[in-house]
Amino acid sequence: MDVAEVAITVERVGTAIIGGGIAGCAVAYYLAAEGETDILLLEADELGSGSTGGSFGGVRQQFSTPLEIELSRRGLEFWRSAESVFDSPVTWHANGYLFMSGQPEIVAKLAEAAELQRKMGLDDVHVLDPEQIREVVPWIGTEGVLGGTYTPNDGRVTPTEGVAALVKAAKARGVRFREKWEVRSLERARSGWRLSGPDVIEAERVVACTGYWSTDFLRPFGLELTIRPMPLYAAITAPALAGQRVPLTIDLDTGLLIEREADGLVIAILYENNPPDYSHARMLEQFAELARVRAPSLADLRIARH
Repeated sequence: MDVAEVAITVERVGTAIIGGGIAGCAVAYYLAAEGETDILLLEADELGSGSTGGSFGGVRQQFSTPLEIELSRRGLEFWRSAESVFDSPVTWHANGYLFMSGQPEIVAKLAEAAELQRKMGLDDVHVLDPEQIREVVPWIGTEGVLGGTYTPNDGRVTPTEGVAALVKAAKARGVRFREKWEVRSLERARSGWRLSGPDVIEAERVVACTGYWSTDFLRPFGLELTIRPMPLYAAITAPALAGQRVPLTIDLDTGLLIEREADGLVIAILYENNPPDYSHARMLEQFAELARVRAPSLADLRIARH
């Protein structure tokens, strides 16, 4: 024969989940917990290595729409109880969140959001004036600040610990996981879907949990999402503010961010769009400039890693 016919083995599954971050692993576990069977999760690299691995891991109720606040309520409940529910190490750091601003319209919006959070049952939120902010975090300089909102029981997690807990629980319910399996194409096939990668898989249903790759991945299906990757330049400092409360603190006017990391701090400056040619070096220069006003004791911190 001039042309060899090669039989392609097609694996068939009930549900294929694309993406092995915290979202994909949670979908896998909760589908299985609801009685779904024959679930296969596909991860292009290693579990938790994409958007999840790069996350700061902040968990907060401080949002301003009912949907976001309800999702936050459920997220807080998940992370606070995950260690006991899944019998797996998932450390919850109840460091709190502090937002502040010197712009009247932003302070007013923070107060409105706090009221909405209370109405939805999340009442541990405090609207603070500058003096009260200094009482909570004495290391903050409040020059030019008009007010802020503080949620002492929000916190921070290590997202990959959540991934590990969910994977263990999902495997116990029969979910299969496959790493290093990149989905190169997804197309309709009879009454289901065909996924092409290292092999070919046909699934009755597909769940895409592809993080900031979702825009490109789903564009062929006529979906134009607004999810996009953007570099976040941050650094970890040498030990600082020993014995002091360090909520995840954001100056909404400048983007200055400070949070606890072990006995040091994570520092960064948040932008909606990074300036041209932005870099770690430029971020550290700007942080030092801004900290001289907003957190004077941190202006000359030694940087351990970035």
